[in-house]
Amino acid sequence: MMKRKARRSLAAMVIATTLMGGCATGDTGAAEVWDPIETPNRFLFSINRVVDIIALRPVAVIYRDWVPEPAQKSVRNLLDNLGEPVTAINEVVQGDPSRAATTMARFLVNSTIGVAGLFDVATMLGLERTKEDAGKTIGLYAGVEPENGGFYLMLPVIGPSNARDGTGLMMDYLVDPFRILTFNLAIDWTAYQAARYGMNVVDYRSRTIFALDDLEKNSVDYYAALRSAYTQNRADLIRQKREKTDTKGELERRDNLALVR
Repeated sequence: MMKRKARRSLAAMVIATTLMGGCATGDTGAAEVWDPIETPNRFLFSINRVVDIIALRPVAVIYRDWVPEPAQKSVRNLLDNLGEPVTAINEVVQGDPSRAATTMARFLVNSTIGVAGLFDVATMLGLERTKEDAGKTIGLYAGVEPENGGFYLMLPVIGPSNARDGTGLMMDYLVDPFRILTFNLAIDWTAYQAARYGMNVVDYRSRTIFALDDLEKNSVDYYAALRSAYTQNRADLIRQKREKTDTKGELERRDNLALVR
């Protein structure tokens, strides 16, 4: 069992390293999304759409319309609470240990007083929630435009991604304390991960029904529109992170603008 787990972790690290290499090549800047494997990406996109139409969207609609809103909020709080340790790890790597301490304080408060995270007591106490991931962490330090995340990647069921965010997804998975804990306690981690991921997918899909329906309705090429929207959204998040943390760089940029004026 331990050998199998070690092989899985090693394979995941190899895949992550391979994907990360895509961020260092093909720098197309902000002009366009680099999609060298568009044909297989579109094939996976078609499969994802079939799965979404047949199963995912109907379940998400039922969840949105039939599950009471307070219960939906509690599910979202629980899932967010499970992700707090990974967010804290990324905040440390991003050079913001004080923010990481706040995140862990949120986790401890919500895991206890908030009944395993079902209730967001931490926010009521003034501990604001943040959400960080390794894709944003890589983007923060990468020496390329935020729009350039390496080659575009359509992942099965997960959906739009790229080399940078795919690598980040794998890294977040590897450092997730709950995954490591279930490994070490010999718990059926596959069932746990499937349940957690399934709840995340249904919850997220229920909150994006209108946005995705509108995007599909108003686009000539839904694949290209989704690719562009995803890339721009992630670029905006990374740009905000850079501007907030790189104070010196922001001051230099403003000085340069002043000189031009």
